[in-house]
Amino acid sequence: MCIKHMVPLTLCSLSLSITAAIAQDIPSNVQAMKSAYAASGSIIVLDARTLLIEPKMPAPLCAIPKQEAGQTTWLYYAFPLASITLPLADIDETLIGQDQVFTNPDAAKTYKPGDQGDTTLIIVASVRGKQFHTLLYDREKLIALGPGPHSGAEYGEAPDDTEAFALAFSDRAAARAFAAALRNAVLLAKAQAAR
Repeated sequence: MCIKHMVPLTLCSLSLSITAAIAQDIPSNVQAMKSAYAASGSIIVLDARTLLIEPKMPAPLCAIPKQEAGQTTWLYYAFPLASITLPLADIDETLIGQDQVFTNPDAAKTYKPGDQGDTTLIIVASVRGKQFHTLLYDREKLIALGPGPHSGAEYGEAPDDTEAFALAFSDRAAARAFAAALRNAVLLAKAQAAR
């Protein structure tokens, strides 16, 4: 076989092996995300590039200390997400970030400046013009219901769309592993979509 015919054949083989590696890499990154998120919720694969994330409910009440005029004030919020449908190619990988928050109810009483939060939030934002489909619920209604199976209507579950959300992790290493695997999966999904 002459060199002239071997080059296209080699390039074709290389292209097929890269495509196979990318296709295999998304599932391995998703598996890493599932493992890292297991203590916080579950991840279901809807298709090769779309995930359904179901955080454990109720969402933790997050507190962030803020210094104002020499005094510490607190901001409180929760992310009451029953589920998030997550097309990987719709995520802006440059905006995947993290924040430390406090979920201990006594944090405001025991806090000293410089203390680190007990929970890591991984913040995920969409690319411009896209939104994630979510199911939200009323956190207070859910807590008032107590244990046992309840229908979504009982705790005010309703669809909503959002450009950003946060996932809570009590383990910082798991949060970092999740963020790294998510970023890799997003890049691979975008590379596949660009073909």
